[in-house]
Amino acid sequence: MSKRKKSIEIKEYKERDIYDIMGQKDCTITRSRCEKMCGNKMRRRKYMKTKEMSAKYQVVYKELKEAIVSGRIPVGEKVPSELQLMERYGFSRQTVRRALEELTRDGYVTKVRGSGSFVREPAPKGNGRKMVMLIALFAQQYFFPEYIGGSEQTLRENGYTLNVGISNNRTEEEAGYLREAMNNDYAGLILIPAQSAFLHSNLYLYRKIKEKGMPCVTLGSYLPYSGFPCVVNDDFEGGRLATNYLIERGHRRIACLMNSGECCGSLRYAGYQAALSEAGIEEEKEWTRWYVYEKFREFVEQEELVKTCLSGVTAVFCFNGELALAIIELLQKNGIRVPEDVSVVGYDGSYMCMFGRKKLTSVRQDPLKNGQIAAEKLLRMIENG
Repeated sequence: MSKRKKSIEIKEYKERDIYDIMGQKDCTITRSRCEKMCGNKMRRRKYMKTKEMSAKYQVVYKELKEAIVSGRIPVGEKVPSELQLMERYGFSRQTVRRALEELTRDGYVTKVRGSGSFVREPAPKGNGRKMVMLIALFAQQYFFPEYIGGSEQTLRENGYTLNVGISNNRTEEEAGYLREAMNNDYAGLILIPAQSAFLHSNLYLYRKIKEKGMPCVTLGSYLPYSGFPCVVNDDFEGGRLATNYLIERGHRRIACLMNSGECCGSLRYAGYQAALSEAGIEEEKEWTRWYVYEKFREFVEQEELVKTCLSGVTAVFCFNGELALAIIELLQKNGIRVPEDVSVVGYDGSYMCMFGRKKLTSVRQDPLKNGQIAAEKLLRMIENG
């Protein structure tokens, strides 16, 4: 065999199923040579394991899809959990999780963080021009129900139906809903962007929507370079208001705890910096801490946060009400009184601000009104073509 011919054969075998080759009686290549060409035994076992998992997840996917399409698992019903599916099929968590992810991607179920996966309303067929999709970060947390309620009321009054997708603040799940909106000819889209501080994640899809001519309004966050109009609060001014409120009450050492994954977190922080500068207060690097939704619980339970940041200030400006309440709990757990020792201010004015024996001071938003304005703006875009 010439050297040139041998190189051609190796390329051919690498592109074929190695295990089918090894099972052929008339194949002249030996197992040891095949392993040398395509990796060691560990790589071979990993390949076989991946192939096996692929077949198993499809079993779970097909059976759940059939149950959903047939109506045996109705719209709004929770599908079996990962643990229940593992027990039923005897498959690994990785396998059943992939099946659920595929069902989510294909629009059969939607994931609600902390609750599970639920059967979605089927995408519109033929009447998509009277359907609007709203993509929200969460279904029940914070003020998202008010965003949804305000939009739905306005659209319903104008003869439109609202279909809601929940991204769980994950850009990959948001991408699935964006594709669904484009593929099913929705009349328009209201988008509460996931991980809005990282615009690059779905920018290519935003531009496709723009090129397609589908009306789209963003709610809660501005997306530069997308070309979408937006309905947002002035988060910069809100951050400055909150900080000035504390400064006016004699505070000079003010911590700022913000969400790094949201564009509004950066704007509120910029407002905080502006207020300090205007008051002649020099910001210290220990005063500012950043977190992400996915590690929220870890962030608010770390004792190090008290030692390196909170113990050295007299006031704290928090990203939202949920964070503010958690920080109050952390401070009290460490023997720091609120507000006697440290004052805490939140942001958003959600129902969470009403919890506890003392009401939380917060910068108030009006998500119901914002949802209505976003829907009105979208309707004008639809009517004007």
